[in-house]
Amino acid sequence: MRTRQNISKCLRFGLAILVLLIASGSHAFAQSKAMIAKELAEQLIRRFSKEVADEGVEKLTSRLQAVALSAGDDALKVIEKSGPRALRILENSGADAAVSVRLLSKFGDEAIGALEGPARLSLLRQFGQEAGEALIKHGAVAEKLIASSGAPAVGAIQQLSNQGVRRLAMLADEPSTAVLAKNADMLSVVGRYGDRAMDFIWRNKLTLAGGTALAAFVANPEPFLDGTRQLVENSVDSLASNVGKPIAEKLGDAKDWTWRILAISAMLILFWGWKTRRSNRAPKA
Repeated sequence: MRTRQNISKCLRFGLAILVLLIASGSHAFAQSKAMIAKELAEQLIRRFSKEVADEGVEKLTSRLQAVALSAGDDALKVIEKSGPRALRILENSGADAAVSVRLLSKFGDEAIGALEGPARLSLLRQFGQEAGEALIKHGAVAEKLIASSGAPAVGAIQQLSNQGVRRLAMLADEPSTAVLAKNADMLSVVGRYGDRAMDFIWRNKLTLAGGTALAAFVANPEPFLDGTRQLVENSVDSLASNVGKPIAEKLGDAKDWTWRILAISAMLILFWGWKTRRSNRAPKA
């Protein structure tokens, strides 16, 4: 009986010691983190006196501790490297501060200007790290495309070169082709095939913006990209069935030669208009 009591006492005593060790260790760890934040605050005041000197060490330390708590210890490393502007970005990133930390760690000062401002941080919160990378690489062009077309635009931009992104932006700015830049299916194709698809879309933008050709292309882009199928054939078929056939039927039934001549003239004018529209080309990027 006494042996069991002694064992029980030893276990309770050992548990109490373990709790004390954990508590003291946690306290020491917290003190260590507070000390690191304070040292960083003092360093920032020395290096960026014009930006943060008025805050004082205590206030700046509290801000640094809050950011480290929400975004992890790597946040302090990023702030040490990039300064108070990085601190403000992380504070304004809210729940997505950890994403901003990863972007700042990867791109350094290049990410500072790209992520500053409420509009861009809003896009970052909505569409994640990929949107942030697009904003860093392509700036205002990416911002406009993502704000207009959302996640599909992010996926497309990720796969495009600088020229490809500029071309996509030019499509969005031109009223006759803006529908292409906002079409989620087309952007999905660009996200899969990258510049290869963007080059094809750019060369055939007027035909694709016409309607039926776009549906055929996004449904099965491979034959078009490989050159085994031509969009012009689809457009001719569409023109023949939607315009030529009804006129031809009327023409066959008509007994008045004046009406026949007018009908033939109308068909020629329509064909000329279609050829003219095909020949138009926007300036190259």
